[in-house]
Amino acid sequence: MLRLFVFVLFGLTFASAANAQCQGTDLRDRLTPSAQERLKQEITKVPFAYGNHWVATKGKQRINVIGTQHTGDSRMRSIMRTLRPVIERADAVLLEVTRLELAKMEQRLRDNRSLFLITKGPTLPKIMSKSAWTDLSVRMELFGYEPEQTARIQPWYLSLSLAQSGCGGRGFASYSGLDDRIEDVAIRNRIPIGSLERSMDGMRALAKQSIRDQAKLLELDLASGLNIDDQVVTQRNAYFNETLAEALLIKEWTMYRDIDISRSEVVRLLRQFDDLLLDRRNKAWMPVIIRTKGNNLVVAVGAAHLPGRNGILNLLSKRGYTLTRASF
Repeated sequence: MLRLFVFVLFGLTFASAANAQCQGTDLRDRLTPSAQERLKQEITKVPFAYGNHWVATKGKQRINVIGTQHTGDSRMRSIMRTLRPVIERADAVLLEVTRLELAKMEQRLRDNRSLFLITKGPTLPKIMSKSAWTDLSVRMELFGYEPEQTARIQPWYLSLSLAQSGCGGRGFASYSGLDDRIEDVAIRNRIPIGSLERSMDGMRALAKQSIRDQAKLLELDLASGLNIDDQVVTQRNAYFNETLAEALLIKEWTMYRDIDISRSEVVRLLRQFDDLLLDRRNKAWMPVIIRTKGNNLVVAVGAAHLPGRNGILNLLSKRGYTLTRASF
């Protein structure tokens, strides 16, 4: 799923091994006047559409909710100058997953490759069209996979394996993501750190989409000739502008526009994916946040988890918290 690559930057902690030079441009700069007007109208329907740092207060409790980008960028240095005092006075810091949990995940993946496999039901040659399967098997052979091996791999993992972009962000190899920087400050100040979920929960969320729908998205990715770098640049720029929700809307409008497929089917697949990767996880995190002890908490999660009806901010609002946008 081409969409998965964007969550490399804003939702998960996978990395794309891309060596190509970035060829992307910001899609927002290419919107027609009618599309700009449409964006203004639709963004008003998105709760908490803007901002990467919000403060939720209820009684004596104060929760700083920070939207992060998991890959590095030198611009995060100035952001950390703003956030460091917030972290230093926290009673606890909650991340999607701590480094300890990530280490557990890496070990499990090394020990059990079957986590990526189709363990029952038809394999990919029977699910995908003949042309798409041929294209996929040829591409995967370049990575050293025989067709018999590729046939049994879950489509979401193949999508991650095939996603390539030269736009990893300025300083991708040199700088830590915002989550890492926040965790570093907490460790240095001996502030308790916790994970909102277990190490494999993010992957389990990806795998919950039906194999056939995963395969449909994989086929769309294989067939689409749209420039993935445009999506990455748009969302990365929007993140640092604190307007990520705008980029997410544009993404839904533009994905797979070069393919003969109904927009309703594309929207169904993408929103189903969002429900699994974002909405359900957000809801599962709420009890963890609420039961964490301390009057001054920091919750740092991928920025895509903040806006929307089922975003972290709106879920806190529904629980009686007052939300105020803060400096980022």
